[in-house]
Amino acid sequence: MQILRRASTRLPLASVILNVRPDQRHLSSVARGVAASRSRSALDAGVRPLRRCFSGATSERRPLEGILVVSLEQAIAAPFCTSRLADAGARVIKIERNDGKGDFARGYDEFANGESAYFVYVNRGKESLALDLKSPDDQALLHRILSKADVWVQNMAPGAADRAGFGSAALREKYPSLITVDISGYGHPESAGLYWDMKAYDMLIQAESGISTLTGKPGWPTRVGVSVADIACGMFCHASVLEALLERKRTGKGVSIDTSLFSALADWMSVPLMHWEADGKGPSIGNGLRHPSVQPYAAYETQGAPVLISIQNEREFASLCEKVLERPDLPKDEKFCSNVARCSNSAALDEIIKASFLSMDRTALIDKLRTHRIAYGEVNDMEGFSKHPALTRVPVELPDGSKVQAVAPPAQFDGKPAQLRPVPGYAQHDEQIRKEFA
Repeated sequence: MQILRRASTRLPLASVILNVRPDQRHLSSVARGVAASRSRSALDAGVRPLRRCFSGATSERRPLEGILVVSLEQAIAAPFCTSRLADAGARVIKIERNDGKGDFARGYDEFANGESAYFVYVNRGKESLALDLKSPDDQALLHRILSKADVWVQNMAPGAADRAGFGSAALREKYPSLITVDISGYGHPESAGLYWDMKAYDMLIQAESGISTLTGKPGWPTRVGVSVADIACGMFCHASVLEALLERKRTGKGVSIDTSLFSALADWMSVPLMHWEADGKGPSIGNGLRHPSVQPYAAYETQGAPVLISIQNEREFASLCEKVLERPDLPKDEKFCSNVARCSNSAALDEIIKASFLSMDRTALIDKLRTHRIAYGEVNDMEGFSKHPALTRVPVELPDGSKVQAVAPPAQFDGKPAQLRPVPGYAQHDEQIRKEFA
């Protein structure tokens, strides 16, 4: 650790711990220049974050500067992973189809000033290169780029990258220091069996994993409101790439990373699965804003909009009963003396809480909850969320030069303001990249 601290005063963190080769450092200089000029343009235009906000990067130095990521990607999972690497300073070259359209996620919607909100969310900070992987010239170009790359990511249809000559096994043999990431719907044939070559999109995985049955009503499974399979997989891939970069520093060799949308949600489903294997029933479903195994942890009616409370331990339950419900006897009642007992007698407890909450003015109720440090939340719609005081926004530049206010990266590092780089237009960087790697 002492060595790292000394070195980090001179070089980007990537150069210290991620084994960046000297011949690669020029690769990020172009991206830094473009990003810097665009950042200056944004400031000149008077665009400012709505609130002070942060990420792990500054306009001067980012932790992954010098790392080159090449991604044959589409939709959400792989782009999520690579966009977060780009946030940290990696140079990300996004390979798109040479068909005039590119990543089909560009056409999902037009909610971001005419651009796809999905695409904007997971493609900031990248360079777009359109290739025809059946063309020998474009194949040769991609190999020249990969010869200088640190990370290769792909989430094409099962077997597509191999058929194009860019399967991870072949690339690892040709470029031993390359880290390869394969994202699929269900995993390799050895682990996924007959599912390995099935097409897979987010809602399909929500259904297959069982998470939709936990979200919906009995007999009527419901999609989680955001693309949780895609995002979870992208998050796991992002973390795995960082681990692999550290491992390469130790061994000098790249590694092969394989993950899937299904395995990502399977990890999230660990507790419900253990529950089902223990009692053959699993968590109760169709409860809406109500926790299946912690009570009271639910939304309750009030004289206005519902209020959700969350009681996690006996101390909190005693405080709720004494200070809010004015029923200090309840924690001593055998029906409510433990979380297990409260779950078994939740209907009776609900009636007590509901009667108390409905007897109070909603503002007075919230004041009581806040004063006595009872965890609570108001049930917001999208308008309420957009005005939430804890929501932090940062501007992101779109291909046409306009800006949208994006949600800021959630992690905060040393009070450094976030500087998110622009979203690329289709094939925007073709000329630059082809010239650089000619």
